Amino acid sequence: MKTLPMKKLLFVIPPYFNAADYLDKTRAAVLPAFTIPYGILSMEAYLRAQCARLEDLRLLDLNVTLKRLVEERAVDGYEDVFRAELHAVLADFQPDIVGVSALFNSSFGYIQTLAQAVKAFCPQILTIAGGGLPSAAFKLMLEACPDLDAICKGEGELPLKALLDADDPAEVLAAHKSWVTRDGVQAGKVPAHSFIANLDEIPQMNYAMLDLDHYNNRGIDKKYTDQPKREMAIHTSRGCPFLCVFCSNPSLHGQDVRFMSVERIIADVTRMRDDFGMTVLMLEDDHFFHDKARAKTLLRAMADLGIRCEFPNGVAVYAIDEEVAELFSKAGVSAVALAVESGSDHVLNHIIKKPLKKKLIRPAVEALRKFDVRSHVFIVTGLPGEQDEHRQETLEMLIENGFDWVHVYLAIPIFGSRLYDICVEKGYIENTDNANFVATRSVIRAPGVDPVKLEAYAYETQLRVNFLENYNMKIGRYDLALNYMKNVVAKYEDHAFGHLYVALCYRGLGDAAQAAFHAAAAREVFARDAWWRTLAERYGVDYESLLAAPAAGMAPLSALSAA
Repeated sequence: MKTLPMKKLLFVIPPYFNAADYLDKTRAAVLPAFTIPYGILSMEAYLRAQCARLEDLRLLDLNVTLKRLVEERAVDGYEDVFRAELHAVLADFQPDIVGVSALFNSSFGYIQTLAQAVKAFCPQILTIAGGGLPSAAFKLMLEACPDLDAICKGEGELPLKALLDADDPAEVLAAHKSWVTRDGVQAGKVPAHSFIANLDEIPQMNYAMLDLDHYNNRGIDKKYTDQPKREMAIHTSRGCPFLCVFCSNPSLHGQDVRFMSVERIIADVTRMRDDFGMTVLMLEDDHFFHDKARAKTLLRAMADLGIRCEFPNGVAVYAIDEEVAELFSKAGVSAVALAVESGSDHVLNHIIKKPLKKKLIRPAVEALRKFDVRSHVFIVTGLPGEQDEHRQETLEMLIENGFDWVHVYLAIPIFGSRLYDICVEKGYIENTDNANFVATRSVIRAPGVDPVKLEAYAYETQLRVNFLENYNMKIGRYDLALNYMKNVVAKYEDHAFGHLYVALCYRGLGDAAQAAFHAAAAREVFARDAWWRTLAERYGVDYESLLAAPAAGMAPLSALSAA
Protein backbone atom coordinates (compact mmCIF):
# COMPACT_ATOMS: atom_id res chain seq x y z
CA MET A 1 0.00 0.00 0.00
CA LYS A 2 1.37 3.38 -1.04
CA THR A 3 2.08 5.81 1.80
CA LEU A 4 0.79 9.27 1.03
CA PRO A 5 3.20 12.15 1.75
CA MET A 6 2.19 14.34 4.69
CA LYS A 7 2.24 18.12 4.57
CA LYS A 8 3.03 20.97 6.93
CA LEU A 9 1.22 24.29 6.81
CA LEU A 10 2.52 27.56 8.27
CA PHE A 11 0.12 30.50 8.66
CA VAL A 12 1.68 33.96 8.72
CA ILE A 13 -0.25 37.08 9.73
CA PRO A 14 1.40 40.28 8.46
CA PRO A 15 1.02 43.41 10.59
CA TYR A 16 -2.32 45.06 9.97
CA PHE A 17 -0.77 48.41 10.90
CA ASN A 18 1.81 50.45 9.06
CA ALA A 19 4.95 49.72 11.06
CA ALA A 20 6.62 53.01 10.18
CA ASP A 21 3.76 54.95 11.78
CA TYR A 22 4.36 53.33 15.14
CA LEU A 23 8.12 52.95 15.21
CA ASP A 24 8.86 56.65 14.77
CA LYS A 25 10.30 57.89 18.07
CA THR A 26 8.44 61.17 17.74
CA ARG A 27 5.02 59.63 17.18
CA ALA A 28 2.55 59.57 20.04
CA ALA A 29 0.26 56.94 18.52
CA VAL A 30 -0.53 53.80 20.49
CA LEU A 31 -0.93 50.46 18.76
CA PRO A 32 -4.54 49.30 18.63
CA ALA A 33 -5.37 46.15 20.53
CA PHE A 34 -4.65 42.94 18.66
CA THR A 35 -7.50 40.61 17.88
CA ILE A 36 -7.25 36.85 18.39
CA PRO A 37 -6.80 35.33 14.89
CA TYR A 38 -10.11 33.53 15.14
CA GLY A 39 -10.22 32.52 11.47
CA ILE A 40 -6.89 30.74 11.66
CA LEU A 41 -7.88 29.00 14.87
CA SER A 42 -11.03 27.80 13.12
CA MET A 43 -9.09 26.50 10.13
CA GLU A 44 -6.53 24.80 12.37
CA ALA A 45 -9.26 22.96 14.28
CA TYR A 46 -11.10 21.92 11.14
CA LEU A 47 -8.03 20.85 9.17
CA ARG A 48 -6.56 18.77 11.99
CA ALA A 49 -9.87 16.92 12.29
CA GLN A 50 -10.66 16.52 8.59
CA CYS A 51 -7.39 16.33 6.63
CA ALA A 52 -5.87 12.93 5.94
CA ARG A 53 -2.48 14.39 5.00
CA LEU A 54 -1.88 17.26 7.42
CA GLU A 55 1.21 16.49 9.48
CA ASP A 56 1.41 19.72 11.43
CA LEU A 57 0.33 23.36 11.45
CA ARG A 58 1.83 26.47 13.02
CA LEU A 59 1.10 30.18 13.27
CA LEU A 60 3.39 33.22 13.17
CA ASP A 61 1.65 36.50 14.01
CA LEU A 62 3.94 39.38 13.10
CA ASN A 63 1.66 41.82 14.90
CA VAL A 64 3.18 40.40 18.06
CA THR A 65 6.65 41.12 16.68
CA LEU A 66 5.61 44.66 15.79
CA LYS A 67 4.27 45.17 19.31
CA ARG A 68 7.61 44.11 20.75
CA LEU A 69 9.51 46.46 18.45
CA VAL A 70 7.28 49.37 19.41
CA GLU A 71 7.77 48.67 23.10
CA GLU A 72 11.54 48.48 22.58
CA ARG A 73 11.49 51.63 20.40
CA ALA A 74 13.42 49.66 17.78
CA VAL A 75 12.91 52.12 14.96
CA ASP A 76 15.30 50.74 12.36
CA GLY A 77 15.18 47.67 10.16
CA TYR A 78 11.79 46.28 11.18
CA GLU A 79 11.42 44.54 7.80
CA ASP A 80 14.72 42.75 8.41
CA VAL A 81 13.39 41.68 11.81
CA PHE A 82 10.23 40.28 10.20
CA ARG A 83 12.25 38.37 7.59
CA ALA A 84 14.66 36.99 10.18
CA GLU A 85 11.83 35.78 12.39
CA LEU A 86 10.08 34.17 9.43
CA HIS A 87 13.33 32.55 8.29
CA ALA A 88 13.89 31.06 11.74
CA VAL A 89 10.41 29.53 11.76
CA LEU A 90 10.87 28.17 8.22
CA ALA A 91 14.18 26.57 9.16
CA ASP A 92 12.72 24.97 12.26
CA PHE A 93 9.33 23.91 10.90
CA GLN A 94 10.16 23.14 7.23
CA PRO A 95 6.61 23.76 5.89
CA ASP A 96 5.34 22.63 2.52
CA ILE A 97 2.82 25.47 2.32
CA VAL A 98 2.93 28.99 3.73
CA GLY A 99 -0.38 30.82 3.91
CA VAL A 100 -0.49 34.58 4.48
CA SER A 101 -3.71 35.69 6.18
CA ALA A 102 -4.60 39.37 5.76
CA LEU A 103 -7.77 41.31 6.53
CA PHE A 104 -7.09 44.95 5.71
CA ASN A 105 -5.58 47.16 3.00
CA SER A 106 -2.83 48.24 5.41
CA SER A 107 -1.34 44.72 5.23
CA PHE A 108 -0.90 44.86 1.45
CA GLY A 109 2.68 46.15 1.47
CA TYR A 110 3.97 43.29 3.61
CA ILE A 111 2.69 40.38 1.55
CA GLN A 112 5.20 40.37 -1.32
CA THR A 113 8.05 40.87 1.16
CA LEU A 114 6.93 37.81 3.10
CA ALA A 115 6.28 35.67 0.02
CA GLN A 116 9.68 36.64 -1.36
CA ALA A 117 11.35 35.65 1.92
CA VAL A 118 9.66 32.24 1.76
CA LYS A 119 10.74 31.63 -1.85
CA ALA A 120 14.27 32.76 -1.03
CA PHE A 121 14.39 30.15 1.72
CA CYS A 122 12.96 27.38 -0.48
CA PRO A 123 11.46 27.98 -3.94
CA GLN A 124 9.46 24.74 -3.70
CA ILE A 125 7.30 26.00 -0.82
CA LEU A 126 3.81 26.81 -2.06
CA THR A 127 2.86 30.39 -1.12
CA ILE A 128 -0.83 31.21 -0.78
CA ALA A 129 -2.90 34.05 0.67
CA GLY A 130 -6.39 34.41 2.08
CA GLY A 131 -8.61 36.60 4.21
CA GLY A 132 -10.61 39.70 3.44
CA LEU A 133 -7.89 41.58 1.59
CA PRO A 134 -6.72 38.85 -0.84
CA SER A 135 -10.32 37.67 -1.37
CA ALA A 136 -11.39 41.06 -2.63
CA ALA A 137 -8.17 42.19 -4.36
CA PHE A 138 -7.04 38.89 -5.88
CA LYS A 139 -6.21 40.33 -9.31
CA LEU A 140 -4.21 43.24 -7.97
CA MET A 141 -2.44 41.12 -5.37
CA LEU A 142 -1.34 38.43 -7.82
CA GLU A 143 -0.04 41.17 -10.08
CA ALA A 144 1.80 43.03 -7.30
CA CYS A 145 3.15 39.92 -5.53
CA PRO A 146 5.08 37.78 -8.04
CA ASP A 147 6.24 35.37 -5.32
CA LEU A 148 2.65 34.55 -4.35
CA ASP A 149 1.37 31.38 -6.02
CA ALA A 150 -2.38 31.44 -5.36
CA ILE A 151 -5.22 33.10 -3.47
CA CYS A 152 -8.20 31.62 -1.67
CA LYS A 153 -11.58 33.33 -1.93
CA GLY A 154 -13.48 33.74 1.35
CA GLU A 155 -13.40 31.22 4.17
CA GLY A 156 -10.54 28.76 4.00
CA GLU A 157 -11.57 25.54 5.75
CA LEU A 158 -12.92 23.64 2.73
CA PRO A 159 -10.50 24.99 0.09
CA LEU A 160 -7.49 24.25 2.30
CA LYS A 161 -8.70 20.72 3.01
CA ALA A 162 -8.91 20.08 -0.72
CA LEU A 163 -5.43 21.50 -1.24
CA LEU A 164 -3.75 19.62 1.61
CA ASP A 165 -5.26 16.25 0.71
CA ALA A 166 -4.59 16.58 -3.03
CA ASP A 167 -2.18 14.30 -4.89
CA ASP A 168 -1.57 17.23 -7.23
CA PRO A 169 -1.95 20.63 -5.52
CA ALA A 170 -1.54 22.45 -8.84
CA GLU A 171 -4.62 20.69 -10.15
CA VAL A 172 -6.66 21.83 -7.15
CA LEU A 173 -5.45 25.41 -7.51
CA ALA A 174 -6.52 25.37 -11.14
CA ALA A 175 -9.84 23.56 -10.82
CA HIS A 176 -11.27 24.35 -7.38
CA LYS A 177 -13.81 27.18 -7.46
CA SER A 178 -12.30 29.00 -4.46
CA TRP A 179 -8.68 29.05 -5.60
CA VAL A 180 -7.27 31.42 -8.21
CA THR A 181 -3.82 31.72 -9.76
CA ARG A 182 -2.29 34.06 -12.35
CA ASP A 183 -3.20 31.61 -15.09
CA GLY A 184 -6.73 31.53 -13.74
CA VAL A 185 -6.97 35.32 -13.79
CA GLN A 186 -5.70 35.42 -17.37
CA ALA A 187 -8.32 32.85 -18.33
CA GLY A 188 -11.04 35.02 -16.77
CA LYS A 189 -11.64 32.93 -13.67
CA VAL A 190 -13.52 34.63 -10.84
CA PRO A 191 -13.14 32.65 -7.60
CA ALA A 192 -16.24 31.75 -5.58
CA HIS A 193 -16.96 30.96 -1.93
CA SER A 194 -16.92 27.50 -0.36
CA PHE A 195 -18.80 27.78 2.93
CA ILE A 196 -19.40 25.37 5.80
CA ALA A 197 -23.14 25.60 6.27
CA ASN A 198 -23.22 24.20 9.82
CA LEU A 199 -20.65 25.95 12.01
CA ASP A 200 -20.98 23.20 14.63
CA GLU A 201 -18.96 21.00 12.25
CA ILE A 202 -15.86 23.01 13.17
CA PRO A 203 -14.21 21.42 16.24
CA GLN A 204 -13.41 23.36 19.37
CA MET A 205 -10.44 25.62 18.89
CA ASN A 206 -6.91 25.13 20.12
CA TYR A 207 -6.24 28.39 21.96
CA ALA A 208 -3.05 26.85 23.32
CA MET A 209 -1.34 27.60 20.00
CA LEU A 210 -1.43 31.29 21.01
CA ASP A 211 0.13 33.28 23.80
CA LEU A 212 -3.16 34.78 24.94
CA ASP A 213 -1.36 37.57 26.79
CA HIS A 214 -0.81 39.25 23.41
CA TYR A 215 -4.56 39.47 22.79
CA ASN A 216 -5.79 40.76 26.11
CA ASN A 217 -6.47 44.46 25.57
CA ARG A 218 -9.45 44.72 23.25
CA GLY A 219 -12.01 45.48 25.97
CA ILE A 220 -13.98 48.68 25.60
CA ASP A 221 -15.34 49.06 29.14
CA LYS A 222 -12.56 51.04 30.80
CA LYS A 223 -13.99 50.42 34.25
CA TYR A 224 -12.01 47.18 34.19
CA THR A 225 -8.75 48.46 32.70
CA ASP A 226 -6.70 48.03 35.86
CA GLN A 227 -8.27 44.72 36.89
CA PRO A 228 -6.84 41.26 36.08
CA LYS A 229 -8.68 39.71 33.15
CA ARG A 230 -8.43 37.17 30.35
CA GLU A 231 -10.20 38.25 27.18
CA MET A 232 -11.13 35.70 24.54
CA ALA A 233 -13.20 36.04 21.40
CA ILE A 234 -15.98 34.08 19.75
CA HIS A 235 -17.89 34.41 16.48
CA THR A 236 -21.24 32.69 16.94
CA SER A 237 -22.29 33.33 13.33
CA ARG A 238 -20.86 34.16 9.95
CA GLY A 239 -22.25 36.43 7.25
CA CYS A 240 -24.27 39.63 7.18
CA PRO A 241 -27.32 40.44 5.01
CA PHE A 242 -26.57 44.16 4.86
CA LEU A 243 -24.45 45.93 2.28
CA CYS A 244 -23.19 48.95 4.20
CA VAL A 245 -21.11 51.01 1.81
CA PHE A 246 -17.85 50.81 3.79
CA CYS A 247 -18.02 47.09 4.69
CA SER A 248 -16.27 44.25 2.88
CA ASN A 249 -17.89 41.42 4.85
CA PRO A 250 -19.74 39.88 1.87
CA SER A 251 -16.43 39.31 0.08
CA LEU A 252 -15.31 37.10 2.96
CA HIS A 253 -18.38 35.55 4.60
CA GLY A 254 -21.25 36.25 2.19
CA GLN A 255 -24.70 37.70 2.87
CA ASP A 256 -26.38 34.52 4.08
CA VAL A 257 -26.03 34.22 7.85
CA ARG A 258 -24.95 30.85 9.25
CA PHE A 259 -25.10 30.04 12.93
CA MET A 260 -23.40 28.04 15.61
CA SER A 261 -25.95 26.34 17.86
CA VAL A 262 -26.60 27.81 21.30
CA GLU A 263 -25.63 24.49 22.90
CA ARG A 264 -22.29 24.48 21.09
CA ILE A 265 -21.61 28.11 22.04
CA ILE A 266 -22.24 27.45 25.73
CA ALA A 267 -19.97 24.40 25.60
CA ASP A 268 -17.20 26.45 23.96
CA VAL A 269 -17.52 29.36 26.35
CA THR A 270 -17.55 27.05 29.36
CA ARG A 271 -14.36 25.41 28.08
CA MET A 272 -12.76 28.82 27.49
CA ARG A 273 -13.60 29.78 31.06
CA ASP A 274 -12.55 26.53 32.71
CA ASP A 275 -9.53 25.51 30.63
CA PHE A 276 -8.07 28.88 29.61
CA GLY A 277 -9.12 31.16 32.46
CA MET A 278 -11.31 33.39 30.31
CA THR A 279 -13.08 36.12 32.29
CA VAL A 280 -14.23 38.41 29.46
CA LEU A 281 -15.97 37.07 26.36
CA MET A 282 -15.72 39.27 23.27
CA LEU A 283 -18.70 38.53 21.01
CA GLU A 284 -17.46 39.53 17.56
CA ASP A 285 -20.33 38.57 15.25
CA ASP A 286 -20.98 40.81 12.27
CA HIS A 287 -24.73 40.72 12.97
CA PHE A 288 -25.47 39.12 16.32
CA PHE A 289 -29.19 40.00 16.16
CA HIS A 290 -29.93 38.63 12.69
CA ASP A 291 -32.09 36.05 14.46
CA LYS A 292 -33.29 38.04 17.47
CA ALA A 293 -35.03 35.08 19.12
CA ARG A 294 -31.81 33.05 18.95
CA ALA A 295 -29.82 35.99 20.33
CA LYS A 296 -32.16 36.26 23.31
CA THR A 297 -31.97 32.52 23.94
CA LEU A 298 -28.17 32.70 23.90
CA LEU A 299 -28.09 35.65 26.30
CA ARG A 300 -30.39 33.78 28.71
CA ALA A 301 -28.16 30.71 28.53
CA MET A 302 -25.04 32.77 29.26
CA ALA A 303 -26.48 34.30 32.41
CA ASP A 304 -25.21 31.45 34.59
CA LEU A 305 -21.63 31.35 33.30
CA GLY A 306 -20.23 33.92 35.73
CA ILE A 307 -18.27 35.88 33.15
CA ARG A 308 -18.36 39.38 31.76
CA CYS A 309 -19.21 39.99 28.10
CA GLU A 310 -18.61 42.79 25.62
CA PHE A 311 -19.66 43.48 22.03
CA PRO A 312 -16.68 45.41 20.59
CA ASN A 313 -17.58 45.16 16.89
CA GLY A 314 -20.86 47.03 16.88
CA VAL A 315 -24.43 45.90 17.56
CA ALA A 316 -27.54 46.76 15.54
CA VAL A 317 -29.25 49.64 17.35
CA TYR A 318 -32.76 48.71 16.21
CA ALA A 319 -32.51 45.38 18.08
CA ILE A 320 -32.00 46.96 21.50
CA ASP A 321 -35.03 47.48 23.72
CA GLU A 322 -35.50 47.15 27.47
CA GLU A 323 -35.92 43.38 27.25
CA VAL A 324 -32.63 42.99 25.39
CA ALA A 325 -30.87 45.47 27.68
CA GLU A 326 -31.99 43.48 30.72
CA LEU A 327 -30.83 40.25 29.09
CA PHE A 328 -27.48 41.92 28.42
CA SER A 329 -27.19 42.84 32.08
CA LYS A 330 -28.10 39.36 33.32
CA ALA A 331 -25.64 37.76 30.87
CA GLY A 332 -22.79 39.86 32.24
CA VAL A 333 -22.63 42.29 29.32
CA SER A 334 -20.94 45.41 30.68
CA ALA A 335 -20.39 47.35 27.46
CA VAL A 336 -21.83 47.42 23.95
CA ALA A 337 -20.53 49.27 20.91
CA LEU A 338 -23.44 50.59 18.87
CA ALA A 339 -23.09 50.55 15.09
CA VAL A 340 -24.62 53.98 14.50
CA GLU A 341 -22.13 55.35 11.93
CA SER A 342 -23.93 58.67 11.38
CA GLY A 343 -26.38 61.05 13.02
CA SER A 344 -27.93 61.96 9.68
CA ASP A 345 -30.86 59.96 8.33
CA HIS A 346 -29.84 61.01 4.83
CA VAL A 347 -26.36 59.52 5.25
CA LEU A 348 -27.70 56.38 6.94
CA ASN A 349 -30.38 55.62 4.37
CA HIS A 350 -29.03 57.02 1.12
CA ILE A 351 -25.24 56.79 1.41
CA ILE A 352 -24.45 53.96 3.85
CA LYS A 353 -27.69 52.10 2.97
CA LYS A 354 -28.15 51.13 6.60
CA PRO A 355 -31.57 50.11 7.98
CA LEU A 356 -31.48 52.56 10.89
CA LYS A 357 -33.45 55.68 11.77
CA LYS A 358 -31.87 58.27 14.04
CA LYS A 359 -34.96 58.29 16.27
CA LEU A 360 -34.14 54.74 17.40
CA ILE A 361 -30.81 55.70 18.97
CA ARG A 362 -31.96 57.46 22.14
CA PRO A 363 -34.34 54.66 23.27
CA ALA A 364 -31.54 52.12 22.83
CA VAL A 365 -29.06 54.18 24.85
CA GLU A 366 -31.63 54.83 27.60
CA ALA A 367 -32.50 51.13 27.79
CA LEU A 368 -28.83 50.22 28.17
CA ARG A 369 -28.31 52.93 30.79
CA LYS A 370 -31.30 51.69 32.78
CA PHE A 371 -29.60 48.32 33.19
CA ASP A 372 -26.10 49.74 33.75
CA VAL A 373 -24.63 48.65 30.41
CA ARG A 374 -22.03 51.06 29.02
CA SER A 375 -22.82 52.36 25.53
CA HIS A 376 -20.07 53.19 23.05
CA VAL A 377 -20.79 54.42 19.54
CA PHE A 378 -18.98 54.08 16.23
CA ILE A 379 -19.16 56.96 13.76
CA VAL A 380 -17.82 56.80 10.20
CA THR A 381 -17.23 60.14 8.47
CA GLY A 382 -15.84 61.19 5.12
CA LEU A 383 -18.12 59.18 2.85
CA PRO A 384 -18.68 60.59 -0.65
CA GLY A 385 -21.96 62.50 -0.58
CA GLU A 386 -21.67 63.47 3.09
CA GLN A 387 -21.71 67.24 3.57
CA ASP A 388 -20.91 69.63 6.43
CA GLU A 389 -24.56 69.80 7.50
CA HIS A 390 -24.65 66.01 7.85
CA ARG A 391 -21.53 66.08 10.04
CA GLN A 392 -23.13 68.80 12.15
CA GLU A 393 -26.21 66.59 12.58
CA THR A 394 -23.91 63.81 13.76
CA LEU A 395 -22.21 66.06 16.30
CA GLU A 396 -25.56 67.17 17.69
CA MET A 397 -26.78 63.57 17.90
CA LEU A 398 -23.66 62.55 19.83
CA ILE A 399 -24.11 65.34 22.36
CA GLU A 400 -27.84 64.73 22.77
CA ASN A 401 -27.70 60.97 23.40
CA GLY A 402 -25.10 60.77 26.16
CA PHE A 403 -22.97 57.80 25.13
CA ASP A 404 -20.29 56.64 27.54
CA TRP A 405 -17.63 56.98 24.85
CA VAL A 406 -17.52 58.00 21.20
CA HIS A 407 -15.23 56.70 18.46
CA VAL A 408 -15.09 58.70 15.21
CA TYR A 409 -13.39 56.94 12.31
CA LEU A 410 -12.53 58.16 8.84
CA ALA A 411 -14.02 56.16 5.99
CA ILE A 412 -11.58 53.69 4.46
CA PRO A 413 -12.18 52.37 0.93
CA ILE A 414 -11.50 48.75 1.88
CA PHE A 415 -11.01 46.27 -0.95
CA GLY A 416 -14.28 44.41 -1.44
CA SER A 417 -16.52 47.25 -0.22
CA ARG A 418 -18.93 49.28 -2.33
CA LEU A 419 -17.04 52.35 -1.12
CA TYR A 420 -13.85 51.12 -2.78
CA ASP A 421 -15.65 50.53 -6.08
CA ILE A 422 -17.28 53.97 -5.94
CA CYS A 423 -13.99 55.70 -5.16
CA VAL A 424 -12.14 53.92 -7.95
CA GLU A 425 -14.89 54.63 -10.47
CA LYS A 426 -15.06 58.32 -9.52
CA GLY A 427 -11.33 58.83 -8.97
CA TYR A 428 -11.81 59.82 -5.33
CA ILE A 429 -8.80 58.03 -3.80
CA GLU A 430 -6.22 60.75 -3.31
CA ASN A 431 -3.43 58.62 -1.87
CA THR A 432 -3.22 55.05 -3.17
CA ASP A 433 -0.52 53.92 -0.72
CA ASN A 434 -2.27 51.15 1.20
CA ALA A 435 -0.24 52.02 4.30
CA ASN A 436 -2.44 55.12 4.60
CA PHE A 437 -5.69 53.11 4.60
CA VAL A 438 -6.23 53.41 8.35
CA ALA A 439 -9.15 54.87 10.27
CA THR A 440 -7.21 57.95 11.45
CA ARG A 441 -6.39 59.16 7.93
CA SER A 442 -8.59 60.32 5.10
CA VAL A 443 -7.56 59.17 1.63
CA ILE A 444 -10.83 60.15 -0.06
CA ARG A 445 -11.25 63.51 -1.78
CA ALA A 446 -14.79 63.88 -3.11
CA PRO A 447 -17.24 66.79 -3.35
CA GLY A 448 -17.77 67.90 0.24
CA VAL A 449 -14.91 65.73 1.50
CA ASP A 450 -11.66 67.54 2.33
CA PRO A 451 -9.15 65.09 3.86
CA VAL A 452 -7.36 67.67 6.00
CA LYS A 453 -10.58 69.15 7.39
CA LEU A 454 -12.01 65.69 7.96
CA GLU A 455 -9.09 64.50 10.04
CA ALA A 456 -9.47 67.61 12.23
CA TYR A 457 -13.25 67.09 12.43
CA ALA A 458 -12.87 63.45 13.53
CA TYR A 459 -10.33 64.24 16.24
CA GLU A 460 -11.98 67.38 17.53
CA THR A 461 -15.45 65.80 17.56
CA GLN A 462 -14.09 63.12 19.88
CA LEU A 463 -12.54 65.81 22.09
CA ARG A 464 -15.79 67.75 22.27
CA VAL A 465 -18.08 64.83 23.00
CA ASN A 466 -15.81 62.73 25.19
CA PHE A 467 -14.38 65.63 27.22
CA LEU A 468 -16.15 68.98 26.89
CA GLU A 469 -19.63 67.45 26.66
CA ASN A 470 -18.99 64.27 28.64
CA TYR A 471 -22.39 62.95 29.65
CA ASN A 472 -21.32 61.17 32.82
CA MET A 473 -19.60 64.29 34.11
CA LYS A 474 -22.71 66.33 33.36
CA ILE A 475 -24.79 64.11 35.62
CA GLY A 476 -22.13 63.90 38.31
CA ARG A 477 -21.02 60.30 37.60
CA TYR A 478 -17.33 61.17 37.87
CA ASP A 479 -16.55 57.58 38.78
CA LEU A 480 -17.73 56.36 35.36
CA ALA A 481 -16.07 59.18 33.44
CA LEU A 482 -12.78 58.77 35.31
CA ASN A 483 -12.13 55.25 34.00
CA TYR A 484 -12.19 56.50 30.42
CA MET A 485 -10.17 59.65 31.14
CA LYS A 486 -7.49 57.65 32.95
CA ASN A 487 -7.25 55.31 29.99
CA VAL A 488 -6.54 58.28 27.72
CA VAL A 489 -3.69 59.71 29.80
CA ALA A 490 -2.22 56.24 30.33
CA LYS A 491 -1.86 55.92 26.56
CA TYR A 492 -1.10 59.56 25.73
CA GLU A 493 0.84 61.17 28.56
CA ASP A 494 0.86 64.57 26.79
CA HIS A 495 -2.93 64.74 26.36
CA ALA A 496 -3.76 68.10 27.94
CA PHE A 497 -7.53 67.64 27.88
CA GLY A 498 -7.08 64.16 29.31
CA HIS A 499 -5.17 65.42 32.36
CA LEU A 500 -7.56 68.36 32.75
CA TYR A 501 -10.65 66.17 32.90
CA VAL A 502 -8.99 63.50 35.03
CA ALA A 503 -8.24 66.29 37.50
CA LEU A 504 -11.85 67.47 37.40
CA CYS A 505 -13.14 63.93 37.94
CA TYR A 506 -10.86 63.37 40.92
CA ARG A 507 -11.90 66.71 42.36
CA GLY A 508 -15.55 65.78 41.93
CA LEU A 509 -14.83 62.54 43.80
CA GLY A 510 -13.04 64.37 46.59
CA ASP A 511 -9.53 63.05 45.88
CA ALA A 512 -7.55 66.27 46.26
CA ALA A 513 -4.09 64.68 45.87
CA GLN A 514 -4.82 63.01 42.52
CA ALA A 515 -6.70 66.10 41.34
CA ALA A 516 -3.65 68.25 42.10
CA PHE A 517 -1.28 65.83 40.37
CA HIS A 518 -3.23 65.82 37.11
CA ALA A 519 -3.97 69.54 37.30
CA ALA A 520 -0.23 70.16 37.40
CA ALA A 521 0.26 67.81 34.44
CA ALA A 522 -2.46 69.60 32.47
CA ARG A 523 -0.95 73.03 33.16
CA GLU A 524 2.49 71.78 32.10
CA VAL A 525 1.25 70.46 28.76
CA PHE A 526 -0.84 73.54 28.03
CA ALA A 527 2.15 75.76 28.87
CA ARG A 528 4.54 74.11 26.44
CA ASP A 529 2.19 73.07 23.63
CA ALA A 530 0.55 75.83 21.61
CA TRP A 531 -1.63 73.30 19.76
CA TRP A 532 -3.49 72.40 22.95
CA ARG A 533 -3.82 76.07 23.90
CA THR A 534 -5.33 76.79 20.49
CA LEU A 535 -7.89 74.00 20.93
CA ALA A 536 -8.79 75.25 24.40
CA GLU A 537 -9.31 78.78 23.07
CA ARG A 538 -11.33 77.56 20.10
CA TYR A 539 -13.80 75.71 22.29
CA GLY A 540 -13.91 78.19 25.15
CA VAL A 541 -12.19 75.94 27.70
CA ASP A 542 -10.78 78.25 30.37
CA TYR A 543 -8.60 75.58 31.91
CA GLU A 544 -6.97 77.88 34.43
CA SER A 545 -10.34 78.91 35.87
CA LEU A 546 -11.60 75.34 35.82
CA LEU A 547 -8.54 74.05 37.63
CA ALA A 548 -8.75 76.85 40.20
CA ALA A 549 -12.49 76.42 40.90
CA PRO A 550 -13.60 74.67 44.11
CA ALA A 551 -15.06 71.18 43.97
CA ALA A 552 -18.52 72.59 44.59
CA GLY A 553 -18.31 74.19 41.16
CA MET A 554 -18.10 70.82 39.47
CA ALA A 555 -21.79 70.33 38.81
CA PRO A 556 -23.25 70.87 36.36
CA LEU A 557 -20.64 70.53 33.62
CA SER A 558 -22.10 73.37 31.52
CA ALA A 559 -19.03 75.49 32.22
CA LEU A 560 -17.01 72.93 30.28
CA SER A 561 -19.27 72.81 27.25
CA ALA A 562 -18.24 74.10 23.86
CA ALA A 563 -19.02 77.70 23.15
